[in-house]
Amino acid sequence: MAMWRRIYRIVLLLAWMLIIWTFLIFTRWGEYWKVQRWMGKVSLVWGKVVAAVFGLKIKIVGNIGNFKGGLVVSNHTGYVDPLVHAAILPIRFAPKESIRKWPVIGWFFNTGRPIWIDRSSPQKSKLVEQQFRDSMTNGVPLLVYPEGTSTDGKSGLLEFKSTPFAAVAESDNWLLPTILRYGDTPDGKPIAWYGDVTLLPHLWRLLGYRQIVAEVTIMDPLKADGRDRKELARFVREKMLEQYKKTFQTAIRI
Repeated sequence: MAMWRRIYRIVLLLAWMLIIWTFLIFTRWGEYWKVQRWMGKVSLVWGKVVAAVFGLKIKIVGNIGNFKGGLVVSNHTGYVDPLVHAAILPIRFAPKESIRKWPVIGWFFNTGRPIWIDRSSPQKSKLVEQQFRDSMTNGVPLLVYPEGTSTDGKSGLLEFKSTPFAAVAESDNWLLPTILRYGDTPDGKPIAWYGDVTLLPHLWRLLGYRQIVAEVTIMDPLKADGRDRKELARFVREKMLEQYKKTFQTAIRI
């Protein structure tokens, strides 16, 4: 059964990606920011369908109506996280530059005009900061994982990179912290993709599960209130870490 489930899902996912890619190609012309705002809505539809095909059952804790645009911040456990967030919020992605080279996935993400995160030089980091600011100023919300890499999702939060917070610290934009976690799998293996775990075997395993349970805790939105990017990164991490500890004291109930 798991084998047929994998094949069925791969076929559906590839077909859906082709449909969305074709749609994006034919709707990407026009006023730049108008198209970008439209793509945020498209990503929400895309995320909901992908989540359904992938077997993702998502529970939202808190008020999703608190989302006011701006910057969405989350802990990070791997490539499933953006699928979860895309299924509940109209966002623009900001993936690491290295993902651009991934087969199929990198090409597909590039079609959606993400902001590629490149920390190889101060100049490129400054360009990313300006792109963040321009995006939020023009009503296009962004999703970032400020830990900079994925973790096991159960051992707390890494220190946050401060660069993603610069565009909020120097503006009046909102910031929405979220906490993401996953339920247990039938075989007891983690959903998280981190460390030296190989991508394709991990993805093959996840595609075989009948269902993956994810829980997203929506925290209260906040603003910089005069904090610079480093102070804001520390402040947000402390708030999220406090919520993180509370969240993991209870079991996920769907």
